[in-house]
Amino acid sequence: MKETCNSPPRVIAFVGSVGAGKSTHIALLASRFSKSRLKVKTTSLKTNHFLASALTLILAQMLVRKRKDVSRIRALFEDKPRVFRRLFKLWLSLDVISVSLQFLLTIYLPLMVGYIVLVEEYIPATIADYIYIAKATGLPFRSLSSTLNFMLKLMHLGGTTQVIFLDADTDTLKFRWNRRESLDEKSDYLSMQRSALLSLSKKLSSHEVLYVNTTVQTVEETQRLIVNHLTKCTSN
Repeated sequence: MKETCNSPPRVIAFVGSVGAGKSTHIALLASRFSKSRLKVKTTSLKTNHFLASALTLILAQMLVRKRKDVSRIRALFEDKPRVFRRLFKLWLSLDVISVSLQFLLTIYLPLMVGYIVLVEEYIPATIADYIYIAKATGLPFRSLSSTLNFMLKLMHLGGTTQVIFLDADTDTLKFRWNRRESLDEKSDYLSMQRSALLSLSKKLSSHEVLYVNTTVQTVEETQRLIVNHLTKCTSN
């Protein structure tokens, strides 16, 4: 059930396509809040975090050829799908532990002392990534049921959430990836973000999701849309 205007979001989550401008707009919004004397905390909550990332690094160095075109975790489930399937539960457990610790330290505790938390990715993106990886490696979705329920409980613990979904067309994203010398994302992953992740965001956001295509919007125009959306309820 969506919250009313009397329930302002305590967590503002930026999700969407890689390169759409999430980090940029988190920084701009944090600066605006700070100038308004609001207590604000910025963080990220991404898949393959800390302990899971360490396992991925070890396995990638041992098992797969060096690839500069994809991330380590993608190299694993593309080059060694059988091995990754066998170790998926271990990887998933380590990631859940890492994500939970990150959530408690950088989201829950700041919320408890009155901060507004601006977070990149957050629970909708984590859930979408788990489903994507399970599907890519041929694992049954039932293997994720307890993990997904736990992630939903974490999000509930964080209180009311406003999700802002940023996107851009693929050519624009590729230009931005090249400009910052980052890896290109696979088309199926982008498709997942624009379908499954967007759908999850709409279901899990406490307020109406703001969707912004940053292809033709300037940074200033996008930031103005975000600020107007966030202040829409409080100005009524």
